[in-house]
Amino acid sequence: MSVHTTSAPAHAGTRDTATRKRYAILAVVLTFTSVAAVVGGLLWPEPSGGGETYAYADIADQRELWWGLLTGLAIAGVVGTVLQTVAALSLVRHRGSTWVTVGAVLAILGIVAQAVGVAGWAAAYFFPTDPALDAATGQAAFAVVNDNIGFVFAVMITGAALAILGQILQAVGLLRAKVVPVWIPIALMTALLTLLVPGNGWAGLITALPMTAAAITLGWYAYRRTA
Repeated sequence: MSVHTTSAPAHAGTRDTATRKRYAILAVVLTFTSVAAVVGGLLWPEPSGGGETYAYADIADQRELWWGLLTGLAIAGVVGTVLQTVAALSLVRHRGSTWVTVGAVLAILGIVAQAVGVAGWAAAYFFPTDPALDAATGQAAFAVVNDNIGFVFAVMITGAALAILGQILQAVGLLRAKVVPVWIPIALMTALLTLLVPGNGWAGLITALPMTAAAITLGWYAYRRTA
């Protein structure tokens, strides 16, 4: 009996230490991906002709930046969104848990679809600008891509809308649970602005900062709860 009595607290202490380490890693990685998304938005190039599609000349001299930036943002978006939902789920256990759970499912489904679209867009413009192809061939390929870009945008925009809806639902759950300061879920709700304001450039920075601060602080609260 004495062996069981003395070993149980030791096992509990080991579990608590492991949990704290996991949430510390979560908070650090969530901070990194959130900041990376802001930096990526600032670096995102503007199309010379306006609108949403790019010309061959827009990408040809910065094709590596284009591919690396969009692919990196797609990965960071998935990782950051998943970790943010884990943080919210860990904080909301009772009141508001249904909102957070449904929001987590929608956010993860949405960000995966958005990432697929963004990565596909990156590849669609990257390969036709290969220096091994002559400019005329590359421009012809670009014309074909832009004529069919709706297939890429459909996946990307639908995913973004689902991800935003999921984040709003999580924010509602956090408000109901009252486990974090009220400014955090309110800042998360500014995701709605991304439907109206372009996500790149300085305008994108203004809309991204509240969400970034909220995501980073949410990760810290999730870690603090384990401590």
